[in-house]
Amino acid sequence: MTVFETDRLVVRQLRADDLDDFAALTSDPEIVRYMDDRQPLSRERTRTWIEVSEANYRTRGYGCFAVTEKPDDRMIGFCGFAFPPDRPGIVEVIYAFAPSCWGRGYATEAVRETVAFGFDRCGLTRIEATVDPANDASKRVLEKIGMSYQGRGENDDGSSTDYYAIERNGSSDERGRGI
Repeated sequence: MTVFETDRLVVRQLRADDLDDFAALTSDPEIVRYMDDRQPLSRERTRTWIEVSEANYRTRGYGCFAVTEKPDDRMIGFCGFAFPPDRPGIVEVIYAFAPSCWGRGYATEAVRETVAFGFDRCGLTRIEATVDPANDASKRVLEKIGMSYQGRGENDDGSSTDYYAIERNGSSDERGRGI
């Protein structure tokens, strides 16, 4: 099911038949170096991600989505929302694209519309993002779409995370940033 389209992209719900393309993304060291624990995901963990996303569509009406180039239906990335278990009540925008798609503006295009979707169709009032401090490209995407830097937090493993946020009215503050 299509969630929304941009000039160049289709953002749709993940499906079981996305497993091969999604597993290629989640196992690529270039992509996962800035995600969670920086470890590639197994095919089984990727399958679970799809299943969790499908459950989120049923219970919340949104979650993580596949991104495809028009007119092809092959997954080139993902974007959507995550619900960090260590930060109850927080909705984070997440995204990643195949390295062959980097530098084309796809992330900015998809994330901008994902945030608009969250505010306009999901009733969200605040959306946050967490970024590895070394991921300058991702920070630029978040700033281009109007998110504001909230600060840096230290993780249990000694690494750091940068926090960004935007509120429905376009403003940001430090409430709920979890740092």
